[in-house]
Amino acid sequence: MARSVPDDASRFLVVRLGAIGDCLRVVPALRRLRRERPGAHIAWAIENWAHGAVSACSAVDRFHILDRGRLGAGPRGALTELARFKAELAAEGYQVALDFHARLKSGVVTRMSGAPCRIGYGRADATEGNHLFTNIHVRLEDPSESRVLRYLELLGPLGIPTEYGPELAGLDLEAEDLEMAQGWHQKAGRPRLAVYPGTSARRAGERWPSNKWIALLAQLARDGVRPVVFWGPSDQHSAAEIADGAGVELAPRSTLGEMMAMLGLFDCFVGADTAAMHMSWLQGVPAVFFSGPRLARTDAPLAPVPSRALCASRYLVEGRRYGRQPKETVTEVSVEEALTAVRDLLGHPGGDQRE
Repeated sequence: MARSVPDDASRFLVVRLGAIGDCLRVVPALRRLRRERPGAHIAWAIENWAHGAVSACSAVDRFHILDRGRLGAGPRGALTELARFKAELAAEGYQVALDFHARLKSGVVTRMSGAPCRIGYGRADATEGNHLFTNIHVRLEDPSESRVLRYLELLGPLGIPTEYGPELAGLDLEAEDLEMAQGWHQKAGRPRLAVYPGTSARRAGERWPSNKWIALLAQLARDGVRPVVFWGPSDQHSAAEIADGAGVELAPRSTLGEMMAMLGLFDCFVGADTAAMHMSWLQGVPAVFFSGPRLARTDAPLAPVPSRALCASRYLVEGRRYGRQPKETVTEVSVEEALTAVRDLLGHPGGDQRE
C-alpha cells in the first residue's frame, strides 16, 4: 500500500547536499513549501562547502551541515561524522523528508532522518538505487525539464501546487554582502556585463577557449561595454589571463555570498553553465551560456528571464549521451555567435533599466 503524507505534517527535512547550482535551484521549491505551510518547521541537510550559497535562505529554519572534509579523513573520522549527523537528524522528529538529490548518499541521509514519509523520485528518475531509500515516489513526465520545475514536482505528494512563478525566484542575501557588492559596483563605474569563463575541473572539457574569450571581451570593451571577469578558487589564474588579455577588469576575491550579490547587479551574464549562471538569472539577470551537448531547457533560465544558449550543434552525435559528445560542441562556438547573443541581451528592454 502506498504511504500518504498526513495533512497535519509540520516538520520537514529537505535533502540536497550539493552542488551549489543545484542547491540554488531548490530554493523556489522551498519558497513554495514555506508559502503553503507558513507555520511549518523546515530544515535542510547540506554539505558544508555548499552551505554558504543558501545560508541566508529565509524559507529555512535550520541547516544540518554535513562536513565533507571529515568524511574524507579516514574510516574512523567518517564514521564519527556520520554518527553525529544521524543523531542530530533523529533528534528533530521530522515527519517528512524530501530527497532532491536522488543519489545514494542523499538516500542514506534521507533514511537517517527517521522521517516516516520520505518523498523522492521513482526508479526511472533517480540514480544509484536512491529510490530504495524513499517510500513516496514522484514520476517525472519529462526527465529533461528544467531542474527548477523538476524539484517543484516533489511537492506534489504534499498537495502543494507545483507550478513555477517568477515570485519564487530571487536569492536571499546577507545585508553586509549586498552592501559590499553595491559599493564595489558603484566604484567600478557600474559595469554591465558579468563574465564567468571557468567550470569545475570535472567539466574542464566544456570550457570555451581562452583566445575566444579574449576576442569576445575585447570587442565588447570596444563597443563601450565594461565586462568584469569572475572566478572561483580553481580558476583564478586562467580568469586573470583572460581579463589581462582583453584589457578588462578581474573581479576581486569574494565569498560565495558576496559574489552572488555582485552578480545580481549586472545587466547581463555570459559564461559556462555553472552555479554563477544560476546565481545571476535567479536574480533576474539575462544570461548567455554555453550549453554544449547538454539540453538547454534543463538548465536554461526560466521565463520571464531572457537567455541564449550557445552550442555548435553541427558537432552533436545523434543518440550519444551528452557526457560522450565531442568537446567541439562548446569549443567551436564562434566569437561572432557569442557576440551577437550578448549584444542582443544587453539591448533587451529589461536589460538597460537595471539600477
